[in-house]
Amino acid sequence: MKIVFIGGRNIKDIGGIENYMYNLATQLVRKGHEPIVFCESDHNGEDWLNGFRVVYMKGPKSNLICKPYVGLKATLFTIFWIENVDIIHYNAWPPSIWCPLARCFGLKSLMQGHGFGWQRTKYSPRQKKIMKFMEKIAAKINQYLIMCSENQTRYFKENYHRDAVTIPTAINLPDETKILTDSVLKKFCIVPKRYFLYMARLINDKNPDSLIKAFKQANLEGYQLVIAGNNTSAPKYVEFLHSLAKDNRNIVFTDAVFGEDKEVLFKNAFVYCIPSTIEGLSISLLEAMSYRLPIIASSIPANREVLPDDRALWVTPENVDELADAIKDSVRKKDWFLKTTIPNYELVRDNYTWDKVSDIYISYLETITK
Repeated sequence: MKIVFIGGRNIKDIGGIENYMYNLATQLVRKGHEPIVFCESDHNGEDWLNGFRVVYMKGPKSNLICKPYVGLKATLFTIFWIENVDIIHYNAWPPSIWCPLARCFGLKSLMQGHGFGWQRTKYSPRQKKIMKFMEKIAAKINQYLIMCSENQTRYFKENYHRDAVTIPTAINLPDETKILTDSVLKKFCIVPKRYFLYMARLINDKNPDSLIKAFKQANLEGYQLVIAGNNTSAPKYVEFLHSLAKDNRNIVFTDAVFGEDKEVLFKNAFVYCIPSTIEGLSISLLEAMSYRLPIIASSIPANREVLPDDRALWVTPENVDELADAIKDSVRKKDWFLKTTIPNYELVRDNYTWDKVSDIYISYLETITK
């Protein structure tokens, strides 16, 4: 099948949607299909990655306008310049508003939900209303819907009376035979197996500020908190996080990490922390489980969907006192906590690898493209 992906930013700067497109497209190539990926970018051009074609399209700087604008350009490019397309896969609602145009030219399309953007605290009440209204429009006009989590699938059924199929995000299991260098640990003076790890973008609704406050409150001797992430679009918030941590030398900021440095930080952590208020289905959480890390998680539907009740220390989002208690409990209950890691690893291995998820995706496409 020839599958066109539209949505997401530069695929080399991997975020959630980009990770999904990159890994799914890679698996599709391995299984004999032909994916083509369109990306928002600061330039126009083309590239090849892992055997699939990547088309970069320049758009306006406004986040609100860029996604629909690039979605239109990519849809028109697909209609007039790409032959024998089996389906267009739109990521989230902004580019998918052009699905009626694709259908007018005989192309099938689907929209994949990656979370509820209108819940994010960075948007004003007016922006949230606009986004929720557009989500409703997208739910009505898109012929086929897939979601990353059962929580999103239920939401679309209950609110828009639309049936969606859940096809989760996934990960590649770590290569346990790979020899890794510890340069990132030495660079930041990080002590192996003695640090709590946060690995995500630095945005309000993931609550790294609550985690920093809780770590300081817990006041554990001999432990560190490693914050691995950045956010170039919100420098003031990043500065605020640094100011929160400035009087505690055991809080380490590494900036965003990729490749081997990311693997090393996962492999050598003591506990992984995901204190978010909002998640779709966190790739970083799945990665942490695949590295057999104990988990401190916010008690939200997206996290509960992946983790059984007795396999994490659960906290209320944005509750610093609960989070501080969980950090202390992770040390006090260390033996019990470590026992949760094997079944968590097995859960990810059996359900959330790209090899397995890509098979589910291909089977679904075959039912709607016949």
